Parts: sequence; structure tokens; C-alpha cells
Amino acid sequence: MKFWTILTIAALMIGMSSCGGGKKEEQGTGKPGGAPGTSGEASISGTITLDPALKDKVGKEPLLMIMASMSPEPNKPAVIVKRVAEASFPYGYKLTAEDITLAGSSFQGKMYVSARIDPAGMVGAPQPGTFEGVYPGNPVPVGSSKIDIVINKAY
Repeated sequence: MKFWTILTIAALMIGMSSCGGGKKEEQGTGKPGGAPGTSGEASISGTITLDPALKDKVGKEPLLMIMASMSPEPNKPAVIVKRVAEASFPYGYKLTAEDITLAGSSFQGKMYVSARIDPAGMVGAPQPGTFEGVYPGNPVPVGSSKIDIVINKAY
């Protein structure tokens, strides 16, 4: 029994380190707007902005989560969950295969991209206190740029 407990803790620690482990990402300065494009690189990039009506509700140092999933369903696991501590907006982001957090997944085809601020840092179905935005043109092909998201929904 003790062996399984240690193994579970080790797996959780490894999983958390691949999710960013609290590292603060460099902030992008790209401006939102423009038509989506493709760069040919295996990445998805854009700018995340916060609806001004939510600015005072999210806190001063929010934990931003940028997610890419093969499914639009929030209960399905995301291929990428990139956590950004103390995010400020607008935030320029870039997702690549190096950001994959779901073991055995690949970063190809079309993805559903969303951004979330969750006080508990949890993925899955949104809970009260969660703020979210999705790219209105989902799904997008890997290689797309200008995939700009507005966080505009409060739960």
C-alpha cells in the first residue's frame, strides 16, 4: 500500500512539473485583431485579452490556463494545459508540442483552443468563480496564428 502511495505522489509531481510548475511565462506584447493565419510551424499562437467588465473580478495575480483539446467538451482531457502564474493582459501566447500535458498525445490536426482563469487552477467543467473565453472559430489547425481569445464569461 505504501508503495502505491509513493508512486502516485511521484506521478503527480512529474505531471505538475510538465504543466509549468508555477513558472511565470514571458508576457507577449502582440496586439489582438487581424485574421487568423498559418505559420507552417507546429504551433498555435495569439493574444488573450480580458473583458473590461471582468477586470476587477479576477484578482491581481490570476492563474491563466491556456488549453488546446481535440474535443469541444470541457470534461474531455485537453492535450495541452499551459498554466501561467500572475498573468497580465493582453497576454501573447504560443502553444507547441513541448507544451503537451496529456501523455501519448500528439499536437496535430485541429484543436479547440480556450483560456481560463480558475482560482483553484483546475481543468474540467467550469466551477463558480471561473472565468473563460474560447476562440470563436474553433477548431483551428495546428500551425495557426492570430488565434485571439477574449475571456468574457464568468461562472
